[in-house]
Amino acid sequence: MEEIKKEEIKKTENSNENNETKNSNKKIALKKILTFIICLVVIGVIFILYWALYGRTIEDTDDAYVNGSQNIITSQVSGTINKLMIEDTQYVNKGDLLATVDDIDYRLALENATASLGKAIRYYSSLNSQVAQLQKDVIAKENTLKKAKTDYQIAKSSYEAGLASKHEFLTTKDNLNIAIASLEQSNSALNNAITQVSSTSIMTHPDVQQAITAYKKAYVDLERTKIYAPVSGVVAKKAIFLGQEVAPSQELLTIINLENTWADVNLKETQMKNVKVGNKVTLVSDVNKKKYSGYVQGISAGTGSSLSLLPAQNATGNWIKIVQRVPVRVHIDSDSIKENGIIPIGSSMKATVYLEKNSDKIVPFQEKTSSLYSIDEATIDEQVNNIIKNNIQ
Repeated sequence: MEEIKKEEIKKTENSNENNETKNSNKKIALKKILTFIICLVVIGVIFILYWALYGRTIEDTDDAYVNGSQNIITSQVSGTINKLMIEDTQYVNKGDLLATVDDIDYRLALENATASLGKAIRYYSSLNSQVAQLQKDVIAKENTLKKAKTDYQIAKSSYEAGLASKHEFLTTKDNLNIAIASLEQSNSALNNAITQVSSTSIMTHPDVQQAITAYKKAYVDLERTKIYAPVSGVVAKKAIFLGQEVAPSQELLTIINLENTWADVNLKETQMKNVKVGNKVTLVSDVNKKKYSGYVQGISAGTGSSLSLLPAQNATGNWIKIVQRVPVRVHIDSDSIKENGIIPIGSSMKATVYLEKNSDKIVPFQEKTSSLYSIDEATIDEQVNNIIKNNIQ
């Protein structure tokens, strides 16, 4: 009996221990569940706070790339490259001489234009003396006509009186007609010469104007045999070599100004709701991992697919909606470039747009001009005046 009681007592103790273990495990499980729920709540609160205080005020993407002005250099005249001063990746300054085209043909053309202008000036100058000469010729023809009329009247009277032969009479009549025609011809030549002199000046005479235009054209063509850098930057895509024949508008090389770059940030259309011009932007370059500052300078008028060479045609039966991206132009502050260094165009960046912050360094789009391709017309006019002085009579 005692053994049976001992066994029952042991079973009771074991049962109590099992119950206590189960209760302990339940408490541990409940603690874990509560801890997990608390963690979820904390994470949710953190996310809500992040979204409320920061997340809703930004839009970010890693679909952003550096871009810049690619100044394509072309030749303005045709000819053979006889001098070359640049190579790929070389830095050049604005106004540097890059290459020259053989100018022998253009120098000869300028000399020919100079001679033609001198010839036109001398022709105009001769018109004044020609007028005086023609006036004297008209006076002489008028005197001849008077004498012919007198001879005709005398011969007519003598012929009617029987004192002169018919041959003599007809001869004086022919001489009279010849004198009249000769005077008319001289008067016509005189009137023509007077018209050319009186209606124009030396600078407005058609022949002189044509010669001046041809001279200026030859002068400009000679100047354009020199190819200069329109901007400062790095040489790229060089396709010009010594001895190469070039033609007008042929692409020779490209100059990229890396100190004046921007970023093309391609945001999803679902991110564009609150993006506006002037928003501050932070850019992190994949090249040097440095942070650049800027602002939204402009928003494209179309999505990337609509502005592509072959726009997508969605009017099909198997159409699938794809979120489009809108190119946003982000101006990179020049101070930021100077501080962190230049970055090559085409390199990737991560962009963060701050929707509630606007930049105070907004630079409006400005007109860009260059005097590099202009010709000094004052110098040309001075040379034209010298040619006129040397040839006028």
